[in-house]
Amino acid sequence: MDDLDFKNLDDYDSDDQEEDDTDAEYDNPPSPKTKFGDVCCTNKCLLMFDDEFKTRFKTDMSLLKKFEKNIYLFAMISINRNKINATKIIKSSKYFQYAVKHYGVNQSVCKSAFVILHDTTPALVRTLCMKMTVGHNTPVDGRGKHNNRWTITDETKVAIKEHFFNILKSPNIFKCAKKNLGQPNISQLWISFKQEHGHISRSTYTKYIQSLLTPEVVSNFMCANQAKQILQYINKNKSR
Repeated sequence: MDDLDFKNLDDYDSDDQEEDDTDAEYDNPPSPKTKFGDVCCTNKCLLMFDDEFKTRFKTDMSLLKKFEKNIYLFAMISINRNKINATKIIKSSKYFQYAVKHYGVNQSVCKSAFVILHDTTPALVRTLCMKMTVGHNTPVDGRGKHNNRWTITDETKVAIKEHFFNILKSPNIFKCAKKNLGQPNISQLWISFKQEHGHISRSTYTKYIQSLLTPEVVSNFMCANQAKQILQYINKNKSR
């Protein structure tokens, strides 16, 4: 089977990974009607796929864990928002589009063909579609939202700010300015802070420092860098 595309992992409710296996709404037993016939709709979508592909695809899908299969199915269903907003009556056969990855290319198919080829059930597909319509695409308990919050305490932020501006006003600014660039040397600032205040991850430190780099602050580093270059030039000429 083509490589399964899990890039839409974040679009699927991760709560499904932790639900009890007894929850029939999310169970993935093979559908009793899953047979490889050619009659699925007036367009005969199943005729686009040869028997070898159908068999291999069904076998590969059976190797996935339940939550992996749900994620994959969720990624292969799309929604037409314009049609959804046009009426309060939602019919999965009319407002949703289904696709099958056929040798690296997504082929649009009817719902029946989608169910048959993925060896799933209409009930599960209906559940996934309803999740999209109510916007239940991500966890609602706060998980997965840590990137939108600071990962350091207010006390640590104060310490970083004080350390940063103390360097800005001291001779140490010369060694914390990037050579020929006039920009703050984040690595040097981070190392200096760790030596005085203990460990903090570089990514966390850098994320907060970026909020302190106003045009005025950057100009101070540029001036320090220029002064440093002048002193180096003078000392070099003295040694001749």
